Amino acid sequence: MKFRWYVITGIFIGLLSVPFIRHVKGSTYIVFEKTAIEFQNYFAVTALVIAFLVLWFGWLLIRYLLTTSNKTLGWFGGRRSIKARQQTIDGMIALSEGHWKTAQTLLVKSANSNDTRLINYLGAARAAQQQGDLAKRDEFLKLAAQSEPDAQMAVGLTQVELQLESQQYESALASLKHLKSINANHPFVLKLLQKAYSKLEDWKSLIGIIPKLKKHQVFSEQELFDIEKMAWLNRLRRAQNKGFEKMETLWSEVPKNLKKQPEIALIYSQTLAQHEKNESAENLIQQTLKSNWDIALVELYGNIKTDNPNKQLANAEQWLKSQPSDEKLLIALGKLSLNAQLWGKAKTYLEQSIEIKPTAEAYLYLAKTFEQLGHPINAQEAYQKGLKLSVE
Repeated sequence: MKFRWYVITGIFIGLLSVPFIRHVKGSTYIVFEKTAIEFQNYFAVTALVIAFLVLWFGWLLIRYLLTTSNKTLGWFGGRRSIKARQQTIDGMIALSEGHWKTAQTLLVKSANSNDTRLINYLGAARAAQQQGDLAKRDEFLKLAAQSEPDAQMAVGLTQVELQLESQQYESALASLKHLKSINANHPFVLKLLQKAYSKLEDWKSLIGIIPKLKKHQVFSEQELFDIEKMAWLNRLRRAQNKGFEKMETLWSEVPKNLKKQPEIALIYSQTLAQHEKNESAENLIQQTLKSNWDIALVELYGNIKTDNPNKQLANAEQWLKSQPSDEKLLIALGKLSLNAQLWGKAKTYLEQSIEIKPTAEAYLYLAKTFEQLGHPINAQEAYQKGLKLSVE
């Protein structure tokens, strides 16, 4: 629009100047060595005006063309940007729907045409992993890091997630240690560390980060309790075959609240019983069962032989008040009665257990009781019933 008005204005000025130029008198000469060319002044002025207008129009035309070119380039650039954004959206949709190859193609294709290269390459890395192409995955992760140098943590966390997903636990741990050097208290780094240590069964290291997991509230209280309990359980189980001194030292490190957990108390009680520290095992089981009933501990208690079987039996009989119909407890009481040579009690407890649920174990100890009572026929019958149950 401006260019058109410039042209009209130039023509108008040129037309207005014609009457004035015609009255300009005199001549103008252009001399070339021995040759001279004469012009009337009005002709010379007219030529100068025309030359000026031509130069001016030329400059206006060039500027107009440049402006138009930029607008044209901008239009094409805008079209490319819009297309790239749509491809990114389509790629993310394909990624969400599990169309991995399509997602990878669209995200990579549009990566260099818009300002979401980081998102594009991270999405492409996930798509490549789902196709089993780990080399391509790592290549896209590298491109993502190069596209946004300040997003090192985001790229690193994505890399760790993908490594854990593909069971590259050692590589994931190495990546996490690098991220930890950048931000040792990053909650998601700590969460992924917990997962990596669990997968690698590195229980000692997992226990080592429990305080930070608590401090930064990475998990809920119950989740953290379960994680810590699992770590100590597995660490104690691993130490069971490494000697009593090793287990005793490790037990001293177990948090007090976890020592009261039946599963953990059972492991240490078994170790105590294996090393004939029966009184210590008996006391630990009794203390644990006061707050947490656990049938595995009851069964172990029934197998422990102490120097005072009558006292041991009396303690176990207290549990009948809260668990009168527990067949496993009744079997344990039958065993303890046999140890105390109380044959009548043993027979009563074992028969009560069989009434609730017949088991081969109950019949076995009932047969032994009948032998002590001098009833071989009853003992033989009990052995046969127990044998029949054991093979069914």
